[in-house]
Formats: sequence, structure tokens, C-alpha cells
Amino acid sequence: MVKLQRYIPLLGLLLCVAPSRAQQQVPPGMGDTITVRLSLSEALDIASTQSLEAMVARDQMRVAYWQFRDYKADLLPSLTLDGTLPSLNRSLSAYQKEDGSYEFIPNSSLSENVGLSLTQNIPYTGGKISIQSQLQRIDQLDGDKKTSWLSVPAVVTLEQPLVTARPLRWAMKIAPERYKEAQQQFAVDMETVSIRTIQHYFNLLLSMVNRNIARQTLKNATQLYDIAEGKKRLGLISDNDLLQLKLGKLNATAGVVTAQQDYDKKMYTLRNYLGFNDRVVIEAEVPGEAPDIPVELEEVMALARANNPITHNTRRRLLEAQQIVAQARVNRGFQANVYASIGFTGSDSHLNKAYQDLQNRQVVSLGLRVPILDWGKGKGRVQLAKSQAEVEKNRVRQENLDFDQNVVLAVQQYQDQQGLTAIYREADTVARRRYRTAFETFVMGQINVLDINAAQSEEDNARRNYINQLYASWLYFFNLRQITLFDFETRTNIVHDLMKM
Repeated sequence: MVKLQRYIPLLGLLLCVAPSRAQQQVPPGMGDTITVRLSLSEALDIASTQSLEAMVARDQMRVAYWQFRDYKADLLPSLTLDGTLPSLNRSLSAYQKEDGSYEFIPNSSLSENVGLSLTQNIPYTGGKISIQSQLQRIDQLDGDKKTSWLSVPAVVTLEQPLVTARPLRWAMKIAPERYKEAQQQFAVDMETVSIRTIQHYFNLLLSMVNRNIARQTLKNATQLYDIAEGKKRLGLISDNDLLQLKLGKLNATAGVVTAQQDYDKKMYTLRNYLGFNDRVVIEAEVPGEAPDIPVELEEVMALARANNPITHNTRRRLLEAQQIVAQARVNRGFQANVYASIGFTGSDSHLNKAYQDLQNRQVVSLGLRVPILDWGKGKGRVQLAKSQAEVEKNRVRQENLDFDQNVVLAVQQYQDQQGLTAIYREADTVARRRYRTAFETFVMGQINVLDINAAQSEEDNARRNYINQLYASWLYFFNLRQITLFDFETRTNIVHDLMKM
């Protein structure tokens, strides 16, 4: 990862002036403003912790983490205690007598029951097995006012579908892929935050350069016009040249206003992205040049295939498509479910005797479902699932081809930047020297207005080109990091500590 220099005093200041977004914002123009000079490395550091986009990425990773935890819990036994303490029933119930007539008889009872069950899912068969223990008590409140106990010390229950798609078995294949994909996607999202920060930072930096150019242009235009007025009094310059310089001064004055407005707009965008309040005024510093590290396409492609979430995304989507086909086949035809419960039970008016002289408790049932006539509905669902699986397979294949092409393009873009920055830097230096020479020559009356304007335009364009080249080099460097999730400076994979989220 790019080595970010941390300035403790500055970050302390930023924490003071950059409270949570939940804090009430100070309207523009109210309160004292604080000007902060911000380097690119500091902006990247702050964006990774304070920007809303980074917060959303962390929240999404937390969701993926707890979804994976939920899947892991399905593989472990669960212990459940349930009961009713108590249940009072005072009502009239219908009772059919021997002659077929009905009468309502009063019922007054108080009952309690409690049960403890230990359940384990069976991924490889799609069923589940459980061990249960129950105790129930009923108190008659009228009549004999007797108490009865029903005990089930232990009962083993098996619930097993004979024809099943085994969803938990599919989850054992899909869930780990989904979680690995989420981990790598989180790293991609954090790199996206860095790329967005670079974009906003250089937009501000370029607008600041344009503002400074506009101010310098106005200063130069004023100075040139003042010199031209002196020359006009001496008859050394024509009225046309004087008016042209005056027009240049007026345009430069308007250019300062326009450049300042654009600077304010870009500054607000970066400030809001970093999570600062409205009293902060950011001034961007011209960063150093992006790391110039030799890269090879073969290495980058291997890193991208190993680290980028597209690999696990591809596996997950193909597995999910296969699962849908398997489930459609199961739902189409014969279905059977076995329920078997074997244990012991006892009953008595005393609690201790309810656990004596226990009797066998056996419950076995077989449920069947046989579709006889569905007018091809089941077959159609299977064919639909197969077609959707083929569509997904082809879509995944196309996305992987596009990804490979993006890797090649990213490597080419980064490699093309190597050497360009030095050229633009030298061009910026030469253009500034040329303008100073042209300015001095104009003062001596050896070149005309068109020549001095051309020199100034070339100087301004050279400065803009250098800043744009810095922007491109940093952008392509981080784009390469995002695709590979690899830090080419430290030669390590980009991994975020999920425990610190």
C-alpha cells in the first residue's frame, strides 16, 4: 500500500473540525473558518475512515460477516428450551353424549409444560436429528382437583426427506465462496474510496492551479497594460496593441472570478466527501509523483485472478445456478418424508413416579407426494432452470473475458505513464523560463503583444498538463492496485483487518 505519512498535529486538528455527519452543520458564512493544507496522502488516510463511502463498505462487510456466521451456526447443534408457564383454561367445551346430542361442560384447568431439545442438521442427507426431553403438568381446578404429570425423559427424533436437494450441502459450497468474495470486495471498495479521493483531490488541485493562473494572468495583464500606456505616451506602441492589452486585462479580471467560483465548488465537493464540516477550507498541495514500479502483464494477471473478487463471484454464481436446477428437479417428481420418534414416556399424579415404569414411545410416519398430472409444469420448471443456468454461465464467461481485457488495459495505461511525467515536468519548467524571457523582451520592445500572449498561454497549458499527468499517473497506479488487490511497493496483498471495523 502507498506509504502514507501521518502528521499527528494536523490529524488532531482535522478531528476537531471534522465531526460526525450527524452533528449539526454550520451554515456557510457563519463562524470562523479554518484553512487546512492537505496532502494527497493525508486525504487518502482521512477518506478511508471518515467518508460515507468507506462507512458503507464497512457496513456491507459486517453484513457479509454475520451472514457467514449464521451459515456456520446451521452446521452446529442447537439447544432450545421452550415451555408454557402457566396456561389457564376456564371455558365451556362441547361434549357429544351417547345419544348423539351435544352439551357444553365446564373445563377449568391450569397447565405447565417445559421442553429441552438438542437438534443437529445433517448436511449430507438434508435431514435433521434431535434429542428431546419434556415435562407436563395439569391441575384440575374443579371437581376432584387432581394433579397429573406427563414425562418424556428422552426421545430421539429423525426428520428425513427421501428426495431432497440438500440445501445445507449446497450452502457448504456457496457460503464460503460468498464470504471470500465479500472480503475481497471490501478491499476493492476501499480502493474505490482512494480512487474517488484522488479524483476529487486533483479536481481541486487543478482548479487551484487555474485560480492561481488567473490571478497571475491578471497581475501580468495589469503590469503589461501599465507598461503599454507608458509606451503609448512615447509613441512606441499602436492604439490597437494598447486596446488589445486592455481587453486582456478585462478578460483576466473576469477570469479570476470564474476561477474562484470553480475552486469553491471543487473544494466543497472534496470537503463533503472527506466528512468535514462547513467551516473547513481545504487547500490542496501538489503531490509527489506516483510510484514508478516495473510491472509485467503475466504477474498482474496472476495476481488479479488470485485476489480479485471476480474469481469467487464466478464460482458462487455457477454454484447457485446448479442449485436452482437441482431444486427444480426435486420439486418436479416423487417426494417422500420420513418422521421417526423413539423414546420413553410416563405419567402419574406424583412427579417422581412419572419417571418410573416408563413405557415405550414410538411415532413413525411416511409422507408421500406423487404428481400425477401437472400438464408439463414440473418439466418446464426444470428446463427453465437449465436455460437460466446456461445464460448465467455465458454471462460469467463474458464478464471474465471483459475482466481480462481490463487487466491488459490497466497494465498498458500504467506502463504508458512511465516517463511521461518527467517530460511534462520538464515542459512546465521550460515554459515558465520562456515566459520570463518573453516578458523581459516585451518590456524592451523587441516582441509584440501576440508573442507575449502566446508565451503566457504556453506557460499556463504546460502547468495544467503537468498537473493532469500527475493525476493520470496516480489514478492508473491505484487502478492497478484495485484490480490486483496487491501493493506493488511492499509486494504484499492488500488485506484489511476486519476486527478493526
